[in-house]
Amino acid sequence: MNATEWLKAELWRRFASEGFAAEWDGETYGGGKLSQRFWEYLKTIEYLAIDGSSVVLDIGGGSPATGAGFLADLLAARARAVVVMDPNLRQAGSRGNMDLLARRASYGELRDLLIARPDITHIASVSVLEHIEPEVRTGVVRAINEFFRGSCFAATFEFHARTAFFKHQLTTKTMSEMFSPFTAFYLDQFEASPVRAENAFDARRIVRLSRRRAFEPVETPRWYPVAVRFLRA
Repeated sequence: MNATEWLKAELWRRFASEGFAAEWDGETYGGGKLSQRFWEYLKTIEYLAIDGSSVVLDIGGGSPATGAGFLADLLAARARAVVVMDPNLRQAGSRGNMDLLARRASYGELRDLLIARPDITHIASVSVLEHIEPEVRTGVVRAINEFFRGSCFAATFEFHARTAFFKHQLTTKTMSEMFSPFTAFYLDQFEASPVRAENAFDARRIVRLSRRRAFEPVETPRWYPVAVRFLRA
């Protein structure tokens, strides 16, 4: 079993179980196994395809609910090292093969880190880019393009083609603007989740004509998560 398959098996074992807090895991929030967040972790593991020599930077990997980094802890079991950058981390410093940086990702912060750590081979960001200001997230992409010397950037984020249902949510237009600075990398994978978050539905109910009855309540789905992978050109 290679590292990717081991990580997938361990993800299934840990997710939504006591002792391994993860957002939207059925314990911390709603969801549970086979939820949106599980899919995001699964695709990120698959896209990164790390091995024992990999050094992974997890941007925004600290949970605002738990202060911990579920994915980072998991990746650290098979990677050579993991660096987490997130202001939500409750404990900064080094722990085993992990470096925890309680900082907010920005062009300047990433530039300085990537210059200081040219050994970083992979970068991941799970459900982060849709929650930060457009100029900041575009700066993150610019910094990766200019200073990252590794091979792979994988990210997941909540998306709707036309409408932003919450502040900074990504649409086709803003997603294109965000990733436009990538010139040293090309898009290799682009997928949508088969499931949506429990909060991704319009709480109001509408009515529509039905052959079974005159009015039928339905819930309207809104945003959904997508996953992307960029590889060095």
